[in-house]
Amino acid sequence: MTKVPYRNPVEAANDLAEGRVHMYMSALAIVRPQLQAGKVKLLAVTNTVRAPAAPDVPTVKEAGYGELTFDGLVGLFGPTGTPNELRERIAADIRAVVATDPVIGERLTATGQILNIGGPAEFGQATQEQRDKVAAIAKDLGVKPTQ
Repeated sequence: MTKVPYRNPVEAANDLAEGRVHMYMSALAIVRPQLQAGKVKLLAVTNTVRAPAAPDVPTVKEAGYGELTFDGLVGLFGPTGTPNELRERIAADIRAVVATDPVIGERLTATGQILNIGGPAEFGQATQEQRDKVAAIAKDLGVKPTQ
């Protein structure tokens, strides 16, 4: 495969739909218009579980490519040293809003998001696991960190 760098992911999705590139790995929300128009086919999702927005589409692990598993993480980041009590209060407020307003969950799910509203500890652990995975891949490929 040849990597084709794009400044704008929407341009990549359009090139996929027009057949100028043959494969594109993207957030579902970016390729959704082309998917709905029948111009592209969703082959697999990289999450550990199937996406509710595409329940018939297998995960990469189910498709036989488990090493490509990479959950999309979305969260809030704040300044280093933010007190844990404040972090927990913000997480509780977000959980309360999502629990009382079903439109939020519906809209996020429609974009391919998988709702998992945990707390700061869970998000921190998931973020660290992904950092570790990327660092291991970089090491295997001989990529050296910048100073």
